[in-house]
Amino acid sequence: MEKTNSSREGSTWGTLDRNILAIVFDKLDTMDITMGASRVCIYWFLVSHNKTLWHTIDLTKLKHKGQNVLYKYRADNDVEEVLSFSNLSTKMSRFFFNFCGVKGINLKNLLGEITKLSGTAPRNVFFNFFSYLQKQDLMFAVGRMPNIEKLALPFSWSLFNEVETFRFAFNQWKNLKTLILAQNGFYTWFSFEIRVVGKNCINLNNLKLVGYLGNNNYAEEIVCYFQSLTRLSLRCSMINVEGVLMLIRGLRNLAVLNLTHCVDLGGYPFIKKLRKATNNQKLDKLVITCSENECKVCKDRPGVFREHVFYEKHWRNDEIKELEF
Repeated sequence: MEKTNSSREGSTWGTLDRNILAIVFDKLDTMDITMGASRVCIYWFLVSHNKTLWHTIDLTKLKHKGQNVLYKYRADNDVEEVLSFSNLSTKMSRFFFNFCGVKGINLKNLLGEITKLSGTAPRNVFFNFFSYLQKQDLMFAVGRMPNIEKLALPFSWSLFNEVETFRFAFNQWKNLKTLILAQNGFYTWFSFEIRVVGKNCINLNNLKLVGYLGNNNYAEEIVCYFQSLTRLSLRCSMINVEGVLMLIRGLRNLAVLNLTHCVDLGGYPFIKKLRKATNNQKLDKLVITCSENECKVCKDRPGVFREHVFYEKHWRNDEIKELEF
C-alpha cells in the first residue's frame, strides 16, 4: 500500500500542470533552474523553458575563480518550503544539497546553458561585480539576449580598451532603458568611451556610474550624448564638483541626481561648494545626498586601494528605485 502511494506521489509531480510547476520553479534562482531543475527529467526540462521564468537573469551571487564560475546553492526560507514536499525534495536534493560549485564552466558556456532555456526572453541581466567578463562573453550575451532593457555590468581589466566591442554591443541593445556600470578595478572612466552607449541607446533614461570619476571627460560626454536622461546616480563614486556642476547645468531633462556617499576629490564638504555655484532651490529639488558628517557608510569607507570592495558592497543599492537590482 505504501509503495502505491509513493508511486502516485511521484506521478503527481511528473504530470503536474506546467503553469503550476512553473510557479514552483519561480521560487528558484537562475542557477537552481539551469543546473538543477531543468536536468531532473524531460518534463521538468520542458517546463524550464517557460518564458515567465526568464524575465531576469541574476548572476550576482556567482563566485568566480579565474575564468571559471563557481556556484553555491541557495537555501533560503522560500526554497526550503518548496523542498519540503517529499518527492520534489527527492528529485532535486542531489542537485542542491551539498552542491558547492560548478567547476570547469566558464562564463560564456554558462550563458549558453542559460539561454538554451531562456531564448531571447530576458529583459533584465545582472552580472556579478567580480565577473571575469571578456570580449567573447559580451559578444555572446548580445547575440543570445538582444532584448535587454536593464543591465548591470562591471567594467573590469579584461575589457580594457575593448571600445569596438562595447560599440557593437550597445548598438545591438536598442531597447536598453536602464544601465548600471561599475568599475571593479583601478581604472579611470575615460578608458571606457561612454559615448558609445549614448550614441546607440536612444531609449536610455536611467544611468548609474560607480567608480572613480575624477576626470571631467565623463561629464562632458554624458552632457553631449545623454540628453534623454531623467535619472542619474553617481552613488558611492569619487567625484569632483566641476564635473557634477557640468551635469546639473547641461542635462535639461534630469529629474534626480543621486550623490549619496560620494567623495569629492577636492575635499569635503562638496555640497557647500555646489550650493555656492548653483541655485539652492534647484539643488534641493534635484540632488539626493547623505549627511556628510553623520553618515555611517561614508565613515566606514576604506582606503583608496580597497575602493572596489566598497563598490561591490553597495552597487546594488540605490535611493533611485529604478537603479536598484
